[in-house]
Amino acid sequence: MKRSLFIIFLLAAVAACKTTNDVVANKIIPTSVKAFLDQPFGVDESIIALQSRFDKSVKIRKMIRKNKFDAQKVDTIIRFYSRKSEVFVYKTYFKREMLLGGVIKDSKFPLVNGVTPGMKRSDFFKSFKDLSSSQKDSVELYSKELMRKFTFTFDSKGILKRISFASYVD
Repeated sequence: MKRSLFIIFLLAAVAACKTTNDVVANKIIPTSVKAFLDQPFGVDESIIALQSRFDKSVKIRKMIRKNKFDAQKVDTIIRFYSRKSEVFVYKTYFKREMLLGGVIKDSKFPLVNGVTPGMKRSDFFKSFKDLSSSQKDSVELYSKELMRKFTFTFDSKGILKRISFASYVD
């Protein structure tokens, strides 16, 4: 009798913990558009920080590029990619890392507040404090100071299908 009560108690505790984790993971705290454009992935733009934020199945490829101003120096472009999506980070010869651009079509590259393709339009607008709701096919967020532009494309059913973004790097 004691053994069966212990097993039931243990199973109830495990089930309660699982439910709690799901509730915490789905909690969204709205952010401002400026804060989003500042850190779209919620971490700094370093390769290590982004790698820890992305899904474990995301692959990495390094490409070498000669520096535009000094042909003796070599910069690196890091490509994070999966089947449908890719994100590029530019790394200068003096080790500065900057988000360059990319296209996201799946949930392997989550943005701040869980903004990922597949989410509903209403949930997307709930993720921002200062973004008014719209029924347009695409929503653009742009920062002249950061020289960064994000375009969110929705399908006819109001589901986010594609996120494309670019940053200007001189």
